Amino acid sequence: MELRALSKEEYIKFINQQRNVDFLQSSYAADKLIDEGWNVEFIQGIDQDKIKACAMVCTTHLLRYFYYAYVPRGFFIDYSDSKTLADFVSALRSYLKKKKVIYLEIDPNIIYHQRDKNGAIVKDGLNNQIIIDNLITAGFLQMPNVQGYDTDHQCRWMSVIDLRNKDAETIFSEFSTQTRNDIRNAQKFGVKIRELSIDELPLLDHMEQEAGERHHFETKSISYYQTMAKHYGPEHLKTLYAYLDLEVYTDTVLKERKKTQAEVEELQEFLEKAPNSKKKQRRLKAAQEYYEGLLRKEENIENLKAQFGNELPLAASMFIKFGRQIVYLFSGSDYKYRIYRGPYAIQWHMIQEAIYEGYDFYNMYGISGYFEKGQDGYGVFDFKRGFNAQVVELIGRYHLVIHPILYKLHKKIHKAI
Repeated sequence: MELRALSKEEYIKFINQQRNVDFLQSSYAADKLIDEGWNVEFIQGIDQDKIKACAMVCTTHLLRYFYYAYVPRGFFIDYSDSKTLADFVSALRSYLKKKKVIYLEIDPNIIYHQRDKNGAIVKDGLNNQIIIDNLITAGFLQMPNVQGYDTDHQCRWMSVIDLRNKDAETIFSEFSTQTRNDIRNAQKFGVKIRELSIDELPLLDHMEQEAGERHHFETKSISYYQTMAKHYGPEHLKTLYAYLDLEVYTDTVLKERKKTQAEVEELQEFLEKAPNSKKKQRRLKAAQEYYEGLLRKEENIENLKAQFGNELPLAASMFIKFGRQIVYLFSGSDYKYRIYRGPYAIQWHMIQEAIYEGYDFYNMYGISGYFEKGQDGYGVFDFKRGFNAQVVELIGRYHLVIHPILYKLHKKIHKAI
């Protein structure tokens, strides 16, 4: 098989013709890596004048004079065709050896076992063990497939909503009862959604940092979010912000208090004429307690206005829109104001946008791969499961060793660190 270099424009034209393309395989991802100091090449595999494979090959220094190569989310190739895969890998190995690459890493966007929303393997469902076997036969080493979060690599476990051939009403009906109620409560409170500009990304950063401290996970920096916005641009990146409009909320509570006050007065008037009515006495007590609660709520709103003005920040989330899916990448929320259900308002807003714009999938992205209460990451998994997101397990990471001695040395040094 012959390898041919592609220009960026040729690569973009090629991937635009592919059905399954991950945002990490995009030219925007390539530009971001170049900004971070990587070298990026676009390579095609040609056999008998036919395009058999394509890859975005990214390299960076390793062990001073040598390199590490990475193909984000793997090759564009028919992995089930063992001969074509072996031929392309062989040609690529020879090419990378000349480039002083120690090893190549791939993490194909290919499902391993088909799983349901609870994480259980679907009986007689999709199983791509044959692809794993073909990769190993072609010379790759399979890295251990483990559960848990891995911040050093792209996520292997995800939660994905299939939107195909469904309208918003159908998708909503498939959410759990609790999730539907949380969305309705956000609507009842009057939670609003707007898009953040690049200058407002510190809002996302602040909430993400707070969430990281609360849940003990490593967060990105504000510069990372700004870099994402710079490279993906408004066409492909969107950051949504959920907030409570305190003026509108004040009006809502005031109307409710006046309505309750009228009910209290009506019940008091009735009991003056029929003081022995136990039913009306109970209703009056409940109405008075509710009225007092509304007064406390009004007082709380005034305190919030003094602190935040008219806009109470609730949550913020960043999304990538690319190919056939919208990907929910990062988010944070203010735990103190979780009662207003800001994260649910954002998710439902974006899911409806995905349906309206014709996307096939809404990818809620990373989960830990643990599905029992009390296990690491269960809360995140359960939140996403509430939206009827199915668990997706990918086939994992693979290393193609180019220089065995240097590879062993690198692994030894890495282990020592």
